[in-house]
Amino acid sequence: MTAGSPDAPVQLELFCDPQCPECAKFEAASGASLGRHLAAGDVAVTYRWMTFLDARRNNDVSARVGNALMAAAGPDTSAVAYQTFAENLYRKAGAPSVADVAVTARESGLPETAVQRIESGQPAVDPTSMNAFNRVQLLAANPEKPGTPTVYDTRSRTVVDTGDTGWLDRLVQDR
Repeated sequence: MTAGSPDAPVQLELFCDPQCPECAKFEAASGASLGRHLAAGDVAVTYRWMTFLDARRNNDVSARVGNALMAAAGPDTSAVAYQTFAENLYRKAGAPSVADVAVTARESGLPETAVQRIESGQPAVDPTSMNAFNRVQLLAANPEKPGTPTVYDTRSRTVVDTGDTGWLDRLVQDR
């Protein structure tokens, strides 16, 4: 799922698992900045959702939420609304039902057509295939530390150090 303009000067890939506590911390620290830069057209983000934590936690939360995140994508969904939705899902955490995720989608400003896709619970993607594909992409982007969250700059072909406040502002200024 790519949010933002294909012409944005900063092109990022964001690898996350919906159950990842470090990803939740990343969204808490960087979500507002991502939303601001998506709205300004400075940044495009390809969200690469992972589901590896389902096996470790013996549940299907990442697959269920990942499916909803893919169902939220569409020509009627703005980049900012999508980022807000992802950020709000991390903020709420836990093991939300499909109905809970749909409520979060509506609260996040997703268009009603996207909310209905989420509410239907119909498969938007095969979570196993999505995870396998994105794992290959993650290993290519960050072979030495293939964990989540990973932010990869596709223009410079480097993993971005997101540990410092203002990392995205600096990346945009450098372009």
